Amino acid sequence: MLRATLIGTQTLIFFLLNLVLPIGILPVLSYPTTVKPIPQDWSASDLVEQGRAFYTKGQFNQAASTWEQAAQAYESQGDRLHQAMVLSYLSLAYQKLQQWFDAEDAIAFSLKLLETGADLRDSPDYQQIQAQALNTLGSLELALGQPDTALEAWQLATEIYQQLKDDIGITGTLINQAQAMEALGLHRRTCKTLLQALNLDNNCDLSNQERFETVLQTFQQTPDPQIKILGLRSLGNTLRLLGDLKHSQQVLKASLKVAQPPLEKRETLLSLGDTERSWYNHYKQLYTRNNQIEQQEKVQKKVDEQFNYALKYYQESLQESSKLSASTSLDIEPKLQRLSLLIDFHNWLETLTDEDKDQNKTTKLQELKSKINDQVKELLNSEITKLPASRTAIYAQINFVESLITYDLKSNKHQDNLQRSSFILQPYEIAHTLVKALQEAQLLDDKRAESYALGTLGKLYEQTQQWYQAQEFTEKALTIAQGIQADDIAYQWQWQLGRIYQALGKTEEAITAYQATVKTLDSLRQDLLALSSDVQFSFRENVEQVYRELVDLLLKDDQTAQPIAKKAIADNRIPQNKLKQATAAIDSLQLAQIENFLGCNLSDIVELREQQIDPSAALVYPIILDDRLAVIVKLPKSGKFIHYTAALPKAKLEQTLESLRIELEKPFISKESLALSQQVYDWLIRRAEGLLEANQVKTLVFVLDGGFRNVPMATLHDGEQYLVEKGYAIALIPGLSLLEPKPLAQVELNALAFGLSDMREGFPDHEGFANLPNVKTELGEIKSQIPSQQLLNQDFTSQKWQELISSVPFPVVHLATHGEFSSDPDETFLLAWDKRINLKDLSNVIQNRSDNSLEAIELLVLSACKTADGDSRASLGLAGVAIQSGARSTMASLWFIDDDSTAKLMASFYQELADSGATVTKAEALRRAQVKLLKSRGYQAPYFWGAYVLVGNWL
Repeated sequence: MLRATLIGTQTLIFFLLNLVLPIGILPVLSYPTTVKPIPQDWSASDLVEQGRAFYTKGQFNQAASTWEQAAQAYESQGDRLHQAMVLSYLSLAYQKLQQWFDAEDAIAFSLKLLETGADLRDSPDYQQIQAQALNTLGSLELALGQPDTALEAWQLATEIYQQLKDDIGITGTLINQAQAMEALGLHRRTCKTLLQALNLDNNCDLSNQERFETVLQTFQQTPDPQIKILGLRSLGNTLRLLGDLKHSQQVLKASLKVAQPPLEKRETLLSLGDTERSWYNHYKQLYTRNNQIEQQEKVQKKVDEQFNYALKYYQESLQESSKLSASTSLDIEPKLQRLSLLIDFHNWLETLTDEDKDQNKTTKLQELKSKINDQVKELLNSEITKLPASRTAIYAQINFVESLITYDLKSNKHQDNLQRSSFILQPYEIAHTLVKALQEAQLLDDKRAESYALGTLGKLYEQTQQWYQAQEFTEKALTIAQGIQADDIAYQWQWQLGRIYQALGKTEEAITAYQATVKTLDSLRQDLLALSSDVQFSFRENVEQVYRELVDLLLKDDQTAQPIAKKAIADNRIPQNKLKQATAAIDSLQLAQIENFLGCNLSDIVELREQQIDPSAALVYPIILDDRLAVIVKLPKSGKFIHYTAALPKAKLEQTLESLRIELEKPFISKESLALSQQVYDWLIRRAEGLLEANQVKTLVFVLDGGFRNVPMATLHDGEQYLVEKGYAIALIPGLSLLEPKPLAQVELNALAFGLSDMREGFPDHEGFANLPNVKTELGEIKSQIPSQQLLNQDFTSQKWQELISSVPFPVVHLATHGEFSSDPDETFLLAWDKRINLKDLSNVIQNRSDNSLEAIELLVLSACKTADGDSRASLGLAGVAIQSGARSTMASLWFIDDDSTAKLMASFYQELADSGATVTKAEALRRAQVKLLKSRGYQAPYFWGAYVLVGNWL
């Protein structure tokens, strides 16, 4: 659905907010004291009041007819001021009836009367009515998909209300401004504006429950009921779009406790359905990332539960619509949302189902198919085809077709020829619906809608493999999107064009189109971070796919996918410029993944320049593609790229990596462990051995992909020794984007160390975590090597931790405490004595250090952490901590290790740094410590020494 996926990318789905009465006009519709009834002609005044009553009940035809009479009455009296007022009302009624030309004419005439009537400005009512007209204009512009223009109108209205010292008007227009900001994807600004509307501190971090409850109570205590309703709904929507689903849910449910007319209640229920759908998407992604069957079963139950909740609220919204006289048009959105959700759940369930083995799921799929078919027929035979020409009709038809295409594409994914697949509708019927939408968009001169209609036609022809027609429509859609500078639309058609060119065998044109897509996505990166949680959850499925498809095209060479020979040299059939472009695309993807995980823009990081790279360090990029593993190595000094591939299905590769990780966590060396470790070594290193030696490489810097992130590269085995024993220091980076490298030797070596050896009995945050008795020994060893300030157990509180890190310039921060890295930011944390330290806490520390002009932390060591069990993307949590902490380098463990071996490894690591005067790199110090431990009796297994990885600056 366009509404679910594009709201955060500056695209307003037309029927999203046009059913909401702009709050700033409320003083007019309730007759503010500054606008007095006309004593000379009570009939005109009575008509205004009667129209208002009709409007409130959703009887928009009657309201429009009544206000037309009132406008004529005021015109006959020569009362242009109140004629302008009624015309702004009339525009509102026309908007509800989707009579857009009439709505535009009415408000334009209203504003013209106000602008040209110099004598009107002496009236005490003039500014009030002018502000009301501007509110109506903002409502219309927002409905027409012009949120920037709507924002300008509402800002002008706010200024007038401020001059009038009209607190209700100020509050209402600020809330209206927030709706325009929401449509523009400016979600944090939306939140701040909503809080400003009620004179609250505009700090939008509502993670603190006490702070959240204060904000919620302030909204609930607002005396004006409609401001309360709309304010709560806007806040709930904004919190959802910021990813705070828990509080979004609470706010919207609180809003439902306020008595609401059907028109408002349907909107609130619709918003609540959207929040429940975001939870549904959240659990779908958790299912995808979790590879433990028991956990998957639990998560699947949550997916089912949230699906039913969202469906329930969409149905209740539909029931409220049916109470209104304009129910035919108001029914459209909840029906389309319901259809979209049913199709999405069907498609997701189908990917999990083996129909021969799971009769329950088979039955559920059949029920879903029946419901989908019934609702398609209902929409096709009633509302969709009967809507009058309007922007509502355009987007409704496009959304309808998008759902059908998605359903048919997924349902027929096993078909070799999509032209033979059985659509719910025949392709020509779908095309006819789109052509109708296209004609209406052209009639209304709605370029965004026109681009969507053309692009969706292109998608339809792409699906039916009519490539030249697909190309023609997609190119037209792209031209329009670029003409109106709508990058959020353009990238979709650039991507589509790339797929079409590829299908036509036009490889170079396809590469150019994909590169244009990536460039557009990179320019939109900050907006993508502010997208709704729905879009963030679908990042892997959608945006990530663009980057991978580009890399696949750049590295396409069937001759390079071959078995690994014992001492084979690297293949280099791919031109150097394409290899460089492929690594650039992977760097961009890595950064986008981390930004998506953190939900923030990493504007404070800088690209690592060529001359800054360690002349003895080689960069290694393992890239997982659907049918093969591609490896690109960038050699030092010359900067030459080498490339080799192995024909390897993605599923087999990921399974191998998962099995290796399981074996590495065993406290002994098994034959299976060595065999798997050698297999991965062969894939990544074997064919580059000679070139690494010839180029005197001392450090291997990996930009890891997928499941490789969960395997420490130090544990790879060549058949004789581990990689770490071969003399290579090892580091990980999330692409060539780091804080400015600065060798540790340039700073005085001293540490701030925290430790948690005893878990508090009965304390919820400590439950499930074992005591760490050797932490005291570990901290003692650190203190014996380098000067350090230490806090243990009760002294290690979250507040003390934040105060010290924020105010004292320690270059090394060491935390000997339990922690977990997860692909869910809310489940990525470190344990302090009193609470969890989460990513938001780390972000606050960065801000405080910056405020205090402190240098970045040089080295952050996390010595008792692990990645979440069964989470295939948990290493994103580690990368997130590494970046969010502001540390140039982060050293952490991928799995929990016996704390005795941890204490020994840490003692050796700090000893290497101290004894050398920090002349060795951090990566080399870690390598030496690992080798020393693995050569110690009883610690040879990678379990004891291999879990530690260094992320970031390795110098």
